[in-house]
Amino acid sequence: YALTKLLEAEGFRVINGIRVNTKQDYVICSPGIIKMLAKILVPYRLVKDRITPKPVKRSGLLEQREAGFVEFTNRYTSVLPPVVAPNHRKAMQIFNQYGIDCFVAGSDQVWNPVFAGYAYEFLSFAPKNKRLSFAASIGVENIPAEKERRYRKYFKNMKYLSVREQRAVEIIKELTGRDADLTLDPTLLLEPEQWQEAVKKPELDLESNYICTYFLGEASEAVQCFAQEKGLPVYALNSEKCPELFILDPGEFLYMIQHAAYVLTDSFHAVAFAIKFHKEFYVFDRKESGMVNMFSRIETITNRFHLENRIQSRDSIVEEPPVEHWEEIDRELLMEKKRSIERLKFAMEIS
Repeated sequence: YALTKLLEAEGFRVINGIRVNTKQDYVICSPGIIKMLAKILVPYRLVKDRITPKPVKRSGLLEQREAGFVEFTNRYTSVLPPVVAPNHRKAMQIFNQYGIDCFVAGSDQVWNPVFAGYAYEFLSFAPKNKRLSFAASIGVENIPAEKERRYRKYFKNMKYLSVREQRAVEIIKELTGRDADLTLDPTLLLEPEQWQEAVKKPELDLESNYICTYFLGEASEAVQCFAQEKGLPVYALNSEKCPELFILDPGEFLYMIQHAAYVLTDSFHAVAFAIKFHKEFYVFDRKESGMVNMFSRIETITNRFHLENRIQSRDSIVEEPPVEHWEEIDRELLMEKKRSIERLKFAMEIS
């Protein structure tokens, strides 16, 4: 949504959601191939106990939530169906029929080597002179050694590289010697009125003053003590224990952040929207079993805007004075928006 709005404001027609499935993608990247081979080569009991994850039961809540996301996507963006092709050359021929001038990779964690970073997410199906990124996210501290060669190739074949984490800039430099632009997440570059178009009030009986939490990992132990100190109710947006909040769509999520007295989170995007809406917030390192550390992008954004004191331990919250330099942050965001768009258009060879 954010990148679409930014580009449309510059006069571009934007199509989203490009996905290319080829044999190359599956052979090189797919975890499914590894599991299939493991089942053939390793005794069944070992596969069942140590390799194959337990099936995730899809609750009715999850289906309702996904329906809200799909509806939001269809309302605000133009999305192509997946392109299935035997190879990237054939995929390129298909896209040529659309007359697309350039391709931009910019999704959240689109290059995360743990669960993303497929060949098509580096635009390998497109002509090299049309492959650009805008605030693309790697999301981890290091590329696994066995994937470095592939990532080096993909990075070298991009015409223009723009990423959203300082560590991503360093990774690209280490692997290729290239200098990538450090660009803020597009969610931070939209004007407040552009976000207001998507804000939707939930059909819930909400208190006028509340704490909004959004934890992708385990909720911080400090939340309840902080809420008791403040005498405020807690609305947890990502907990199935609060089903009426769990199924909120993206527009309703924005409303909950925008109207909160405090935002407590381990999520980069909850931090981004708290900054955009001038909300008091505290952010915690994510505690999630089996997940790699992805805190670098939160550190990048808090350091950038002198909000380092918003990072808290998981045990307790040391309350800080209210943020007083929102106007300064807004001015820097506006300058960053202009700079980022100018660099992208320059890479597109558009004056």
